[in-house]
Amino acid sequence: MWQARVPARYREFAPTMTEVDDGRTCWSFEGGARTHLVNTACAGVDETQYTANGVRWDQVRPGSYDPKARLVDMELDMVQAQVLYPSLAPHPQFFGADPGLQVACVQAYNDWVHEFASYDPDRLVAMPMAPATGVDDMLAEWRRIADRGDRGFLISGYPSGQQVPSEEDDRFWSEVEGWDYAVHIHFGFTAGVSLSAPTGVGYLSSAALIDMGIGMFRPLADLVYGGVFERYPRLRVVAVEAGIGWIPYFLQHLDDNFLRRRFRAGVHLADMPSEYFRRGVWATFIEDAHGLRHRHEIGVDRIMWSTDYPHTNSNWPSSQRIVAYEFRDIPDDERRMIVRDNAAALYGLR
Repeated sequence: MWQARVPARYREFAPTMTEVDDGRTCWSFEGGARTHLVNTACAGVDETQYTANGVRWDQVRPGSYDPKARLVDMELDMVQAQVLYPSLAPHPQFFGADPGLQVACVQAYNDWVHEFASYDPDRLVAMPMAPATGVDDMLAEWRRIADRGDRGFLISGYPSGQQVPSEEDDRFWSEVEGWDYAVHIHFGFTAGVSLSAPTGVGYLSSAALIDMGIGMFRPLADLVYGGVFERYPRLRVVAVEAGIGWIPYFLQHLDDNFLRRRFRAGVHLADMPSEYFRRGVWATFIEDAHGLRHRHEIGVDRIMWSTDYPHTNSNWPSSQRIVAYEFRDIPDDERRMIVRDNAAALYGLR
């Protein structure tokens, strides 16, 4: 993925695959300064066998890295199309602190996933990631992937690269607003989302909070209160893999807090915060019975079901059974929107 694509001066520090004890597979970063065990490609594995200690390469389903095999696994799961999110490094800072190395690795990944999806663009949608090295680099990469027809862009933080929003971010929002596709946020922004430990109580607690959508609260509140959706009304944002049950609660408090504190904060909006959210934000979920019961408070046209193949939350190859159970009380037309039509419209699928 990386060694054949990054410029020669970065190859020593770009990720490479290696083996550790017992033939377990891991990624090596920055010339071996850091390693990351392959331990999330779990589709088809008994949950009792999930381990933080990594797996051998022959234990990883080929659908994780081979588009032909991916289509076979999709057929087994009776899934027509998939959006392909980064699995190893959803946050580009994972590649290292050097800005040039990060940009080179991001571009290499984006080229690889574009090639992967090109195997069958009617069924596979590449989701390239953005570098986190400032607005200029983010815009340059967005223009590159948009010009070749990619159908989404994943950001891991504010466009300026700072920990808080800034006026500089608007250079990105103003340009991407006119795009046919959406900006995506996976779990949340890097500064606020991380697993506190690879296993144990710390891992379980932080994974639960991420799944509950906690990482989405700050960035989405900043975008709404900061007037981004007011200034750029055509902007579309997808909150990825953070569930949907939290959204009605979040919107209630966005509005209440705005009404109580807007004068002290000096924040003025023409509409209520929840209205901007409902117009500009889509959200994906895997299993969320509470969110489905409250789907009309969120917007049936704004939520999209997800498989999470091949990760630990995936129900592969039993997605049809899980969906049938979770959607048992939902009318057929609404079910079709949530599991198919909303995504097909957002990503230009036939």
